This record gives sequence, structure tokens and C-alpha cells, in this order.
Amino acid sequence: MSVIRRIVFSLLLFLSIIIIGYFIGSYFHQDYVRDMENSHPSFHEMLNLTQDQREKLVPLEKKFSEEKIFYENQIRVANMELGDIMNKEKSYTPEVQAAVEKVHTAMGQLQKVTIIHLFDMRALLNEKQAKIFDDYVADVMHGL
Repeated sequence: MSVIRRIVFSLLLFLSIIIIGYFIGSYFHQDYVRDMENSHPSFHEMLNLTQDQREKLVPLEKKFSEEKIFYENQIRVANMELGDIMNKEKSYTPEVQAAVEKVHTAMGQLQKVTIIHLFDMRALLNEKQAKIFDDYVADVMHGL
């Protein structure tokens, strides 16, 4: 009987660690996304963009907005699938691992399109604006 209790305890402990890790990762991801969302409009204000730059920025912003919504939705769906699988599996099975990878893939794609968008924006800037932009992006990425 004590062997069964140890196994059950170990499984519950392992499941608890997975759940806590998931929520910690989710919390920090939300902070990162919130920082990027709050800082994005600041780019436009602090760079003192010309009318021509603002006009060229419109299609870039539209494209990025669509891609961002798509990948945020992919993350939500993948997280829901992970939750369903974790509820069913009760241990770190290949199915759980695949669901985690699906979440990570969607998060990686969102980061990729965000970085591409930053470089697309940067291409519109003059030298002085690009320096301000580069410093600001570095500060945001460092969490400053």
C-alpha cells in the first residue's frame, strides 16, 4: 500500500509542477505581450514621423495586426487543447509534450512576426529616428 501511495503522491507532485510551470510561463508571456502592446504606440509618438512615413506605416500596421490576432488566437486554442489533454492524461505523456510544442510554436511565430514588423518599421526611418528606435527596442527587450 505504501508503494501505491508513493506513486500517487509522485504523480500528483509531478502534475502540480507542470501546472505551476504552465501558469508561471503564461504570466511572463502576458507581461511581455502587454509591454510590447503598450510600447508600440510610443514608437510613433517619440520618433516624430513624417506624414509620408505615417502613410507607409499604415499597410505595415494592418498586416501586423492581422498576423498578431491570428497567432494570439492560435496560442489560445493551443493552450485550451493543452488543458484538455492534461485533464485527460494526468502525466507528461507524448500527447502532453506535443500539445506543449504546439503552444510554443504559436508563441514563436508571434514573436517572429513581431520582430519582422519591427524591422519593417525600422526600414522607413531616417538615421536619427533609427537610432532612437534601436535604443528603445533594446530597452523594451531588456525589460527596462
